[in-house]
Amino acid sequence: MSTNLARLRKPAPKGKGAPPAPEAAPEIIAADLRPESAPAPERQRPLQVRVPESVFAEFSERAGREFGYTHGGKKQLFLKMWEAYKAQSSK
Repeated sequence: MSTNLARLRKPAPKGKGAPPAPEAAPEIIAADLRPESAPAPERQRPLQVRVPESVFAEFSERAGREFGYTHGGKKQLFLKMWEAYKAQSSK
């Protein structure tokens, strides 16, 4: 069985894939709406601890009830506990 090579090569339609004219392209540098004084996010590090399964399940349940059963709930609960601890120990 032979392959018809003429059928494999189709010319691209006119205008497809061509970049826009410089006059038609928006000026993205001037249109940058980000605030200039936004602080850089603080670098994050993992905190790994081992706790009994019952403590983990209880902590997970509390985080879910308080912050929703979504990604980041346990982290938010931990940060809330940390802020409470710092406030209590600074008195």
